[in-house]
Amino acid sequence: MLRKVRAALIITAIWVLFWTPYAVGLNQILADILFPNSIDGPYTPVSVWAIWGALCGLAFTIVLALAERGRAVGSLSTARVLGWAALGSVLVPVIYWTVSDPLWPGSASVYSETILLTLGISVLLGIVCAVMTLGFVRVGSNRSGAA
Repeated sequence: MLRKVRAALIITAIWVLFWTPYAVGLNQILADILFPNSIDGPYTPVSVWAIWGALCGLAFTIVLALAERGRAVGSLSTARVLGWAALGSVLVPVIYWTVSDPLWPGSASVYSETILLTLGISVLLGIVCAVMTLGFVRVGSNRSGAA
């Protein structure tokens, strides 16, 4: 049990480390595209991106643990891991929108662009982090197998 908790914390840390720089860069690009002539752009603080990455990484580990009971992450296909990453990372904004606005499925027309942008960013960054996580897991298993 302690090993699984430690693995979940390590994966969450990997997600924070990779999520934050990609998100900050994406934030700059999106702000320049969506608000080109704005002096005061709507930049999101780095701490928000880090918390979002940590929550999505934790959601990914929970989804992965529930769906792939007992199977090593390194033995799973890349497409399977990316699918679980997309699902885990989309859960965080869905839960956020549900808690902050319980009527959001009905009022989606008002927020549709924001909701879709949030979901898309989350899935994109989740897939990037899953690729990095899978790379670390496979390199680590190759090193431990060779030693």
